[in-house]
Amino acid sequence: MRECPSIPHESFPVHRIRRVAHPINFSAASRSALSWAIQLAEQYHAGLLLLHVIPPPTPIFELESPVKFQAELALSVLLAKLQSAGIESRGFLLTGKTSIDDQIVRAARLECIDLIVMGTRGRTAISRLLAGSVTSRVITHAPCPVLVIPDRGTAATHSPLEK
Repeated sequence: MRECPSIPHESFPVHRIRRVAHPINFSAASRSALSWAIQLAEQYHAGLLLLHVIPPPTPIFELESPVKFQAELALSVLLAKLQSAGIESRGFLLTGKTSIDDQIVRAARLECIDLIVMGTRGRTAISRLLAGSVTSRVITHAPCPVLVIPDRGTAATHSPLEK
């Protein structure tokens, strides 16, 4: 094997992570990614921003999405647990008529997010080809790096929230 000459550390730009965003939908894949987001936020002493996108209401039948109240409650409970664990965090419920990925990317831009940590269910290549995925569209359009955590069928076990 050939040796590579060492590259001076000064030649690499320093990337400071001040804000980590986690798009959360309260699924198993999302919980696994949340554990990573928490660990990274703690490691870099960064703020953690939780983003939950509420689907738009049905145009004819609903004035407001029926899941909004449940999402508000779940997000507030999670934020309280994070605060009690000493993790600096904020949460946003995103609503609108644009796609979920558009809302996540827009929030990342507006909040000057340095890293997005999101989960994925690991769909097959055919289903991704036919329908795409929120994760792949966020990766394509995000203003910052996106760390994708695949769901391996187990929930996060080392989360400070499970204490």
